[in-house]
Amino acid sequence: MSPTLSIVLPAYNEEDAIGAAIEACLAAEPEIRKETGLAAVEIVVVDDGSRDRTREIAAGFQRVRIVVHPRNRGYGAALMTGFEAARGDYLAFMDADGTIDPLCFIALLRELTRAGADLAIGGRLHPGSRMPFLRSLGNHFYAAVVSRLTGVRVTDTASGVRLFSRTLLPRLLPLPEGLHFTPAMTARAACMGAKIVETPIPYAERLGRSKLNVLADGMRFLRVILGIVFSYYPLRIFGPAGLVFAAVALGYAVRPVSQYLALQRLEDPEDMIYRLLTIVTLAVCSLICLTFGGLAQKLSDIAVRRGSGFWDHPRVRDASLAAGVALVLAGVLLNTRTIVEYVTSRQIHQHWIYVLTGSLTVISGTVLGSFGVTLDLVRHLPSGNPSTGTGLPGTGLPGTGRPDGEVEKP
Repeated sequence: MSPTLSIVLPAYNEEDAIGAAIEACLAAEPEIRKETGLAAVEIVVVDDGSRDRTREIAAGFQRVRIVVHPRNRGYGAALMTGFEAARGDYLAFMDADGTIDPLCFIALLRELTRAGADLAIGGRLHPGSRMPFLRSLGNHFYAAVVSRLTGVRVTDTASGVRLFSRTLLPRLLPLPEGLHFTPAMTARAACMGAKIVETPIPYAERLGRSKLNVLADGMRFLRVILGIVFSYYPLRIFGPAGLVFAAVALGYAVRPVSQYLALQRLEDPEDMIYRLLTIVTLAVCSLICLTFGGLAQKLSDIAVRRGSGFWDHPRVRDASLAAGVALVLAGVLLNTRTIVEYVTSRQIHQHWIYVLTGSLTVISGTVLGSFGVTLDLVRHLPSGNPSTGTGLPGTGLPGTGRPDGEVEKP
């Protein structure tokens, strides 16, 4: 039996555009079925608590399923309600603002099938797009962030035109309820290894007023992208931070090290002590970022069953433990005379550089030793696999259960 497609249109105060959007979908339905071989195409409109005539206008169309949120809950929440109400084997969605031609779903489904992909995205960032400059600039930036941090090339992370198999949805959950639903979907799909394809689509000027706040929603987009990437690949954020700390610490250390090697002493002690304290702080920050990043990466790998990696090698744990013990002992031995002197006379005559260096080695050794012990402990944790979950509690997904809203008519 041929598969079916459900097109979900989330709408909030779209009285200027909803009629044209529904008409376009109804007019495109025969062509979509003819070109793709789909058995049926249904249209699901989710009125997300509109205060204008959106619901009334949508209700005037036959062959359209309407689901109503009594109050506004957000773009992502409307989509999730629409997906739950939908009956199709394939799920698709588009904005109800008149910017999209639904015939683009023909190309998206063809590309999804041809490439054996999990998610097809309609790319709006091309020379013929009518997207405002600031939004285009922001979308290019988000795409660069996702592509750089996940290794999956994506050109339009926030596109509101997508098509995918129903079976993919539970693997992407949870997803946010707001406008940052689409960048979150892109980031999670890229992180979990889903195959993503993109197809350029026409993009026109919207009808009515946009709900997107470029600054506030832009920051929300970036935050959710970084949050999802961090949950899958924490070392890709911790690692660069640790290396930056280390590089700055080494830069600050050039002067005192070269001075000591040349003169066997440090000149200008007042200035030098602050420099050395800064070096110690940066070095410890670097070590903490790298070890905590490695531990977080290990925990993430366990959670999603990513398989064995660098942190699973016994030599990593052994080397970390050995280095930790060696550094602690070195720090204590370096200050043995200082410790004995203080215990016996309550005075210290050793140069402060010994105390500072010993403190750095002891702290570094403690961090590395604790890291090695913790790595050994976490390898005994049971693995989970949230990416193959069976649905989001309270939504009935995947399936065709009762949507979380009022169904007005089939």
